Amino acid sequence: MSRTHPEVDVRVQVQPGMEPRIAGYAREKVTAAIGHTGTPVLYARVRLDRIGNPAASRPVTARAEIDLNGHVLHAEAHADTPYEAVDLLQDRLLSQLERRTTVR
Repeated sequence: MSRTHPEVDVRVQVQPGMEPRIAGYAREKVTAAIGHTGTPVLYARVRLDRIGNPAASRPVTARAEIDLNGHVLHAEAHADTPYEAVDLLQDRLLSQLERRTTVR
C-alpha cells in the first residue's frame, strides 16, 4: 500500500546539541515541499548536522531523502545556521520537484 504525502511522517534526525525546535521547523518545511506533488510519498527523512570546527564556513548541513513512489530525491544544503540550512534545503527540494514535474 502506498502512502501519499498527507499521511507521511517526515523523520527528522538532529545532531545532539542543536536547538530541539529545529526538528519541528524542518518537518514543517519538508512537508510543505512534498505537498506540491501528487505522487505518493513513501518516506521522507531529514538529517541536520553541525561540524565541530568553529572556524568553518557554513558549518550546518541539512540533508533530505524523499521516496516518491520509488524515485528517490536527495537534497543537501549548507549554511551558517540550522534554520537557514533548512530553508535552503526546502528551496532545493522544490526545485527538484518542479523539474521532475516539468520533465514528465
